[in-house]
Amino acid sequence: MQYPELITDDNAFSALRAECGEVFDTNQRLPHQVFRQKFAKYYVFEYGRILRKDFSTFLTNVARNFEEGAVNYMTLDPDPVEYYHRNCGFYGLASFEPNTLIANYIKVMHRDGNVESFRARGGDVGVMWGSSRKWGIFCDRVSWELCLMGSSLKLDESLMGTVDCMGAGQLNNYLENLYRNKHGVALKFLRTLGENYPTLR
Repeated sequence: MQYPELITDDNAFSALRAECGEVFDTNQRLPHQVFRQKFAKYYVFEYGRILRKDFSTFLTNVARNFEEGAVNYMTLDPDPVEYYHRNCGFYGLASFEPNTLIANYIKVMHRDGNVESFRARGGDVGVMWGSSRKWGIFCDRVSWELCLMGSSLKLDESLMGTVDCMGAGQLNNYLENLYRNKHGVALKFLRTLGENYPTLR
């Protein structure tokens, strides 16, 4: 089944990729600086959150906060052109109208359980942003299983609580458990992350 949110038009993809480039440095990976701009606030949460049904409600509320015209998701790894457009007939980019997120987000991310879906192996590293360019989420499943969100505004605690944002201590424990035999690697990651994102919650 094809979904209208999945971008197939060349011009639409070029415009949205350029928009993405205003928010993210798509050549960088965590814990380095992945955003083009300095955001007022940063939040970190588990990658698995973006695959849950209630994440669509979170995105809808974020979109409402920023009065978005669209909320977008693009894969970085695998490549949206070389992998997705070549093999699947659409670019690795989905653009949602905010009022359709709750109904369509999971359907698009899962694509009926397709192995090439964003939920499966097709979305190892990806980004989300709104048309306002005032926030963005860098989603890394490959190395750290983390999402890092930057926002031009401090968002309400009740909103961010829905994705279980982690403080420094919780993040340390999370990485320690994830990389039990690589204590030094986890500490180096945390140190570099803190240097690059000093307002991380």
